[in-house]
Amino acid sequence: MTSIGAKIIHAFGKSKTLVAMSMIGVVVGIPVFCDSGFIILSRLIPALTSTEINQAQLSLALSSGLYTSHVLVPPTPGPLAAAANLGVTANLGLVILIGLIGAIPAALVAFWLSKKMGAKIHAVQITHAPLEKSNHHTVLAFLPLLLPILLISCATLPTIIPAFKALTNIFQIIGNPAIALSAGLLCAFLLISKKQRQESPAWISEALKDAGVILLITGAGGSFGAVIKSSGIDLILKEQIAGSQSGGILFILIAFALGAVLKSAQGSSTSAIIITSSLLAPLTILAGFTTATSLATLILAIGGGAMTVSHANDSYFWVVSQFSGIRESDAYKSYTLITLAQGITVLITSILLFILL
Repeated sequence: MTSIGAKIIHAFGKSKTLVAMSMIGVVVGIPVFCDSGFIILSRLIPALTSTEINQAQLSLALSSGLYTSHVLVPPTPGPLAAAANLGVTANLGLVILIGLIGAIPAALVAFWLSKKMGAKIHAVQITHAPLEKSNHHTVLAFLPLLLPILLISCATLPTIIPAFKALTNIFQIIGNPAIALSAGLLCAFLLISKKQRQESPAWISEALKDAGVILLITGAGGSFGAVIKSSGIDLILKEQIAGSQSGGILFILIAFALGAVLKSAQGSSTSAIIITSSLLAPLTILAGFTTATSLATLILAIGGGAMTVSHANDSYFWVVSQFSGIRESDAYKSYTLITLAQGITVLITSILLFILL
């Protein structure tokens, strides 16, 4: 991750470090949990502060960038599970594309607010361990990130380009999320240095602990969704949608509102996405969401709700605050408000995409 960050910063140049930090967040947030990503990448920040760009601005740009793609773009666990719940796993490439389209305005809004709000915040200087210098080639550094996305996108090609229909089975195999992510994992082994191989028991153990938390959140989210679903709320939603003249847009608003309520109530964006998509899955046909494009747009709306808002019951809120040196009160006034603005932006984008597509 630090290798990717260093290369993006070098590509943008020192005059545009804030743009670079936002871009690093968006790119790294696709395959990596935002908590882990911020803890590691925040070590880049002290060396990039200047008289024009302060520590708080860089921290907010990085954290909001990570948060954007983590919530909106597969193969992160939330959107990936939502695609499975809504039956669009075969069109995951399209879900990625719609997620990226929605992520662009959300990231731009977050960048602008990070620049404005961060300028008024004084962050406590945080001392990090020095970064290990990386000499990896650019292609090798980005391959573990880009290869899974490209392979997953290949599964959608036969539905878009008729010439590839004869290769449908092959594309579906290589585009299977488990296979695509495994290919990315194998590419990541090319980046392991000789010293890191000798320390493999330690970092393998750490990686397994991180993976365990992700599996726990995903499993608990699905279970919680089944409990709420059994309460009969899906029947209430069905009645509301059936009696509406603008069922599609109303359904998007309901998806956003459910995601936002669940996110604000229990803190986990991943759980909010899984629970909301599980609740709404039986109602999609009734609401007119029958195509892969409309379902991908619905996933985007759910993700927008699951961004709204990050506050004290979200572990990432504390990661951002503690590792950036921003006081809790300032984090509420900046980071929490940024996530609110991002969520509303994604909602507007999803409605526009539903109307246009």
